[in-house]
Amino acid sequence: MNMSDLERKQLPRGLKPTLYELCLEPDYAAHKFAGHVSISCDVVAPSRAIELHSKFIAIQTVVIESRGVRAALDETAIMYDDSQETVKLSLDTVYTPGESLKVELAYVGQFKDNLEGLYQSKYTVKDENGIETEHRLAVTSLEPTYARQVFPCFDEPELKAEFIISAIVDQTLLCRSNMPIERTYLLPHSKKLVVFQKTVSMSTYLVAFVSGALSEIKSEKSRIPLSAFCPIGTEKQAEYALDLAATGLQLFEELFDSCYPLPKLDLVAVPDFSGAMENWGLIIFKTTYLLLDPEDSALETKQLITETMLHELSHMWFGNLVTMKYWDGLWLKEGFATLMAWMATDKLHPAWKTWDKYVSNDLQSALESDSLKASHPVEVFIADTTDAKQIYDRISYKKGCCVLKMISNELGWDQFLSGIKLYLDRNQYGSTESEDLWSALQEATGDPIKEKMHMWTKETGYPVVTVTEVLDEETGEVRALKLRQDRFIASGVNKHGFSQQIYPLRIGIRSETGVEMVEMRQREITLDTTGKTLLKVNADHDGFFRTAYSASHLQKLARAAVEGRLSLRDSVGLLCDLRALVGAGITQSSDLLDGSLRLRPMTDYLVWDTIDHNLQSIRTAFKFSGRLITDALNRLARDVLGTKAHELGWVMADREDDAKVVFKSSMFSGAGLAGDQSIVSEAKEMFSKRVKGDEKAIPASLRYEVFGIVAKFGGREDLEALLGIWTSSSSEEEKYLALECLGRAGNAELVRWVLSHAFTNCIKDPDLHYLIWVMGSSEHGALELWGWFKQFWDRIQQSIPIDLQSLLLGVALDGLGTAEHLSDAKEFFARRDTKKYVKMLDQKLESLEIKVSWAERDTGDVKEWLTRHGYLKE
Repeated sequence: MNMSDLERKQLPRGLKPTLYELCLEPDYAAHKFAGHVSISCDVVAPSRAIELHSKFIAIQTVVIESRGVRAALDETAIMYDDSQETVKLSLDTVYTPGESLKVELAYVGQFKDNLEGLYQSKYTVKDENGIETEHRLAVTSLEPTYARQVFPCFDEPELKAEFIISAIVDQTLLCRSNMPIERTYLLPHSKKLVVFQKTVSMSTYLVAFVSGALSEIKSEKSRIPLSAFCPIGTEKQAEYALDLAATGLQLFEELFDSCYPLPKLDLVAVPDFSGAMENWGLIIFKTTYLLLDPEDSALETKQLITETMLHELSHMWFGNLVTMKYWDGLWLKEGFATLMAWMATDKLHPAWKTWDKYVSNDLQSALESDSLKASHPVEVFIADTTDAKQIYDRISYKKGCCVLKMISNELGWDQFLSGIKLYLDRNQYGSTESEDLWSALQEATGDPIKEKMHMWTKETGYPVVTVTEVLDEETGEVRALKLRQDRFIASGVNKHGFSQQIYPLRIGIRSETGVEMVEMRQREITLDTTGKTLLKVNADHDGFFRTAYSASHLQKLARAAVEGRLSLRDSVGLLCDLRALVGAGITQSSDLLDGSLRLRPMTDYLVWDTIDHNLQSIRTAFKFSGRLITDALNRLARDVLGTKAHELGWVMADREDDAKVVFKSSMFSGAGLAGDQSIVSEAKEMFSKRVKGDEKAIPASLRYEVFGIVAKFGGREDLEALLGIWTSSSSEEEKYLALECLGRAGNAELVRWVLSHAFTNCIKDPDLHYLIWVMGSSEHGALELWGWFKQFWDRIQQSIPIDLQSLLLGVALDGLGTAEHLSDAKEFFARRDTKKYVKMLDQKLESLEIKVSWAERDTGDVKEWLTRHGYLKE
């Protein structure tokens, strides 16, 4: 069945909005706001009613202006449908195509506490005498379907219109929206009316408004007025992001051969916000995604802010200038923005090895998610708003990005970009579907990609390519490779009766002579490899699939990696594929241990980071398998990572190479968390100096690592000191690192003490995911977290936005690992209405099943390996 054949809950298409005139008046004390909106519409089909989206809004008056007459609607003509989040206004006449009308509504809305719609954010500032002043902000967050909580509207992305936005606020407060201020009028009672210029035609979810006490810094490097607004006292921490925005905006204008079309761009840092949002002309970020001290911040923080900023900037074209018709096409903007952010990061910071990191991170996230039975297609039918809110996940963002990366490799970047420029130029200010993209790429490149891409975007999953060496009967040398593709399922290939798709693969085969491209559009192919000894399938891991080799072939590839005959991406991808195959039961945990340790002679950070990740995966799977195994796995980690940590050292030299800094901090953390005593002692000494007032005692690149080690091996006094850093540090980065590391508390009693600060003034509800983020890494932490989660889940659903709810749910379930845990989780959710988060729940329960099966299947194998290598001591 095609998406077009399925029923979708949308507004009638009798009216087309052309202009909204919206005025908002926040009332902080009363926790509400007054609103007035006039919506000008063209009639495109006979209409006797106006149906708008509206939620949590009390309409006070309605006036219809048409045919030269203004008439008020009686309240009996106003009918709410809470289940559909709509309001229907019945008219006393039929309007016909070609006519126009205006509907004016006065109403009252409520500030919500869950970061949706128009809500309040608060922060405090201390003066030189230590006296605190609280500042309140009014902030909008409207994607995907929260504009209807701020004003009655046609709240669907395709129904674009222009907007004239205004606001009534205190004269002392800053006020910003999508466009520059047109005029300000002073009003009685120390109020002012701020009127903004008319916007271009855009979707309702891009409307933005911020008001409150914020500082402004302006860029001197941008073609257009470009400013950053941030909490008072954090101006210096906003400079890096502001400079980056100026550079990134120019980069994208040149890349797309298309000028940013608005007359200004503002960046706003808000303490209470979920991630970042690409509102046209007014991008809003949670403070942790915008603020940093460039001279005293970890490289990972700088990379996060860089990627986030470039992601949001690319949305000015992908999402804002050209918008998906409906939420099925979310991937069109999010997949593109993710790809373009990585591309731009690589261009601006080539030393960061962005595309190597892509193979070890984003590609793996996409492959892991899409290997689940509970995955979904990149293009998934969205029936209603509940569905729309659930697809902001790794499939839409990361698989979408990976599919685009794959097709750009096949077409060539310049050819791919020519198609993208055509797509943007042809559809600017309009709305599109995936077919529009494929048509533009085909027209620009002459490559018939549409049918092939349907498999990658309209179907779930991807294959594992099994590689079999065909030997010459006389010489015993490899004369051919046989490749077979089957859909890869994380719980095991071909065990669940899935239809056996044939994926259109274009595979790079690396040999001594270079990379040869091979088309594979059938179940099996055989390739003549006479005279070649190095044979690596999926060169650089440009293809979206896993590869399985025989043990002997894997050993040969490991030797080639160590000898430098494979690329870094090949080496990292080899270990990542092996990890996935072990989890699926295709090979054993001992193979993963052996395969990872074979690459120890390599000297690149990403290889060692992947070795660390593989060891962590095994420790996670066997976390509940008893102290003998967990202690042995920690000894192994100390031996492997500790040796490398001591070899590298952890003193950070001035202007040290970025890769070396990250390498040192990663090994310091891995060995320290595994219990390397000299590193634990060093971390405690640095932390002690920091607590006594030496803010430079811990290098920025080791701050997170030191905090985590101290939290795990320290006591209540250390946790109290971390909490003090959270509440008092002037560094946004340091605050949140301290908060996150509290979750590593070393025993159940301390974990309970940490969790006792949830739902208090100390930690705001939207920050709870930081508090619990790493809590499930220990057995005691996972169990305490799960008990806390069950106790407070109902409250979480009331006070936290759905994306953060799903995050909390995922973190809590990720910590579990036994059949009893799985049964308890299923029973807990069986008693609840899970419709709003069912996709995340199904995926996490399936992942837990896989983890349980892994531990049950391989316990004997792991014990035997650990005993044979001297790590398990009975």
